Amino acid sequence: MSEITGTTLILFLLAKGLSLQSANFLLVVFFVSIFLFEIPTGAIADKYGRKISVILGLCCFLVYSVLFVWTDHIGVLVFAQVFGGLAICLQSGSLESWVVENSDKPMEVLFTTSNSIQYISGFICGLLGAFLATFNYSLPWAASILSIIVCIFLCFFYMDEENVAHRKTSTTRIKTIIVESVRIGFENKSIWIVFIIGLFISFSNSAGNTFQQPRLVGLSDQGIWIMGFIEAGYSLCMTLGSYLVRKLGARFSDVHILMYACGMIGVWLILAGAFNTFYPVLLTFLIYEIGRGMYPVAKQIFLNKRISNEYRSTLLSLDSAISQLGMCVGLIVTGIISRNFMDLSSDQTPIQISWVMCGGIALIPIILLFYVNRVSGKNNSWREKETKHNM
Repeated sequence: MSEITGTTLILFLLAKGLSLQSANFLLVVFFVSIFLFEIPTGAIADKYGRKISVILGLCCFLVYSVLFVWTDHIGVLVFAQVFGGLAICLQSGSLESWVVENSDKPMEVLFTTSNSIQYISGFICGLLGAFLATFNYSLPWAASILSIIVCIFLCFFYMDEENVAHRKTSTTRIKTIIVESVRIGFENKSIWIVFIIGLFISFSNSAGNTFQQPRLVGLSDQGIWIMGFIEAGYSLCMTLGSYLVRKLGARFSDVHILMYACGMIGVWLILAGAFNTFYPVLLTFLIYEIGRGMYPVAKQIFLNKRISNEYRSTLLSLDSAISQLGMCVGLIVTGIISRNFMDLSSDQTPIQISWVMCGGIALIPIILLFYVNRVSGKNNSWREKETKHNM
């Protein structure tokens, strides 16, 4: 639904007459909406069930898509973005929780497989979205709307869920779920540090996600069609990143794998910003996408191993909300830097500055994870000594 339109989203907004800064503003509205709605919607999934939350999210996504393709008016586009943010919130923690609770697969297998399927879908949809956009920018949105309707039907009839009656009859209030989830999240050092890491990585991803289309299409001197092949390349690289997490999981701890993912994102985004000719930028950005494929899987494994089913959706939503805050700040900062970028012929220096800065931000979480790993190692060593002494 999102990949088929995401391939040309920024170009679509530029074609509507918006500047790159205005496009960033719309994305800020989107991520602020996610930040505001994430925790309450996660609590709804924990109280009333995952299925109803997912279906409501799809309905909101349908409203967002129809409004977005229908109008050029900035006010209506802002309104549409609010529905888009609400759609993401209703699906995010609830869908992941439903998968974890209804699968007997190990988390390493579960998340690497699901993310690989998502990236392969992105490969197909990226090509299709770029192909349709060469005829009309609205055609990818029509295809997306059709897929949303199909997905609502599939979820309604085929998404089974256990313990729904128990949740609905439970005396636990939504407010209690939210308060308890926040308390658990911030009392567990490993969990809240991952929240902070999500803040930095989302800030870092803001420039990479937003500026890739005008940067690469502008440097290539080709038409929109080339973004289809580039997006397909992204999907393959992210699939590779997901696969690498599974392989590394046999040799390294989840903390170390998360560190490697952050390093891949930071180093290669800096290099992609430093170069300013098409093929070096494309190559380094593709390697950066391998890191982006590693990161969500590594974080999902790390986080889901440390939380219980009772508050899973709300805690995952809390993580997502904090991450959206990082994305919003990143979009505002990089939007200010790139405010003079108006079309594909504009100077690319603002994008280069944004990418190098965001790459440096992505390296900060490595220090935090090193601290977590060191403290955890000391605590384990202390427990072993205490056990030996008691024996």
